[in-house]
Amino acid sequence: MRRESLLGRLGIGVLILFLLGCLGIMPANAAKDKNTIVLGVCEPLSGVMKDVGDRYLDAVKFAAEKINAKGGVLGKKLVVVAEDSQLKPDVATRKATKLILEDGADFIMTGTGSHISLAMMKVAEQYNKIFLTYGTEAASITGSEFNPFMFRACLNTDQHSAAVVAYFAKHTQFKKFYILCQDYAFGREAAEGFKKKLKSIPGAQLVGEEFHPIGQKDFAPYISKIMASGAEVVLTGNYGPDLDNLIKTGASLGWKCITGNYFLNDAYRMQVVKEAAIGHVTADSYMVTIDTPENKEFVKEWHERNKGRDVGFIWPDLSMGRCYWAIQWLAEVIKKAGSTDAEKIIKAWEGMTYKMPWGQVTMRACDHQMISPGVAAVIEPKSEFFDFPYIGKPFIIPAEEITVPPAETGNPRCK
Repeated sequence: MRRESLLGRLGIGVLILFLLGCLGIMPANAAKDKNTIVLGVCEPLSGVMKDVGDRYLDAVKFAAEKINAKGGVLGKKLVVVAEDSQLKPDVATRKATKLILEDGADFIMTGTGSHISLAMMKVAEQYNKIFLTYGTEAASITGSEFNPFMFRACLNTDQHSAAVVAYFAKHTQFKKFYILCQDYAFGREAAEGFKKKLKSIPGAQLVGEEFHPIGQKDFAPYISKIMASGAEVVLTGNYGPDLDNLIKTGASLGWKCITGNYFLNDAYRMQVVKEAAIGHVTADSYMVTIDTPENKEFVKEWHERNKGRDVGFIWPDLSMGRCYWAIQWLAEVIKKAGSTDAEKIIKAWEGMTYKMPWGQVTMRACDHQMISPGVAAVIEPKSEFFDFPYIGKPFIIPAEEITVPPAETGNPRCK
């Protein structure tokens, strides 16, 4: 009797699943194709930072296209599924959970907002999935807030800030620095990175430090303080309109200092800022001007795919270059692991080296931080890529000059 009842219930269950399938409604993961590897991307696809999220997503898609054209990974096709984080941690948590439970994501990832990474990496740990960030840089992500399911394939704030300051130490005589950053986790940690590196520069003076809300409209009060301080260089991690407004306002008020910043290798920014940014310095791990065969081929292929689109997409600078190469690296990790299983990916990726267009990188085992050279560039009046001022030749900053020793990361696994 019990057996007949159980079989009856199973039969009804199968019938329900069949009917739901006919309607296109399937329970979590039921519709996932075993011949695919799903990349779950969570970016700001609306709001003030939409252009940043759109470009990251485009780079993930292009990387997947190139990998799939060569047969995929382990005989499987990469599929990209995207959600809008709205740049809100609670939203990102819900969307990352949906990507895993409903869309069958094998990996979840983002490049925008360190607070978003901090939320998503907890979801990854909860569901035993790998979280990849190819753009969020707060040092705490691989430091005090680390969990073993996250990997970072971009510079952190300590490395990025160090690359900016190292350029000034090597190529200029400036000594008076002022820090101005956005007032949230990323901005605060970018500032800490600047201060750490300044301590190693003989004669360097920090003449001011201040933080402002994200989306600040009026920079005039900040510019007044900077000019009164006698600063020669403003060190900033600002991105998006905050970077535009800072530089344009400074120029309009007649400041004589330049910025050392994270994100001025951005066509959207330079199309707005234009001549006001000439002579300013930016740094990252990737620049479109890198003169290697690998990068030239990548840039050519990207442009062929995207010519005719708007200025932010036609060349793969800023977020797009490093994001593309992060996905290429991930594909090699999956091949090495022979699986998408989180534990196997962790084992395969820890300590792995990879040749990037800007040099060899290593995934440090203790904190899952990419150890990489930095790349700096100065904004020049003419560019081979755009009809407005843009970055010139790249200056490679050796990895050892920007890498924080493991014991100083705040990660207990690194002591």
